Amino acid sequence: MFEAVCNGFWKSRISSQNTDKLKVLINVYDMLEPSALTNIGYALGVGIYHSGIEVGGREYCFGGHEYENLTGVFAVEPKIGPPGVLYKQSIPMGYTDLSEHEIAQILQTISHEFGGTTYNLLTRNCNHFTDDLCKRLTGKAAPGWINRAAKLGTMFPCVIPDEWIEPPEFESETAASYGSVTHVHRQ
Repeated sequence: MFEAVCNGFWKSRISSQNTDKLKVLINVYDMLEPSALTNIGYALGVGIYHSGIEVGGREYCFGGHEYENLTGVFAVEPKIGPPGVLYKQSIPMGYTDLSEHEIAQILQTISHEFGGTTYNLLTRNCNHFTDDLCKRLTGKAAPGWINRAAKLGTMFPCVIPDEWIEPPEFESETAASYGSVTHVHRQ
């Protein structure tokens, strides 16, 4: 009985301590349809994943495109993800001590740092972005298994086609008509 009371106290204490803090989750998605091959990969600890950071009711992700001076950071509905991915799981990363204003500033900064043309499947992908944003919000790194396939790809680049790695070619006339995005957060 004492243990149950103590556990209840600590749970309520932890909850009341975090009322002003925003929970941070990493949402992970499978990029491949389930199959015998993907099951073998999972058993070996390797999968091909997309991820994003959920905070404050929105999920922030990174993807590549060919438009210069345009961020690759975008927001989606949590646990839905961009088209073509299947939700796998959410990983609680704790709470951020930052205010909503400070989070908005971080999102502004990171959206400038992660331009769409800087995307690289092996060295600067959505999982690298997730890890970076998670560190900025919580001080914690994303679990290594999320980006293990990219790490293996950098060790064995001969097995990855070049067109998978490099972002699309840039066309200056098209990009100029799109301008630049200066923020990804709600006011």
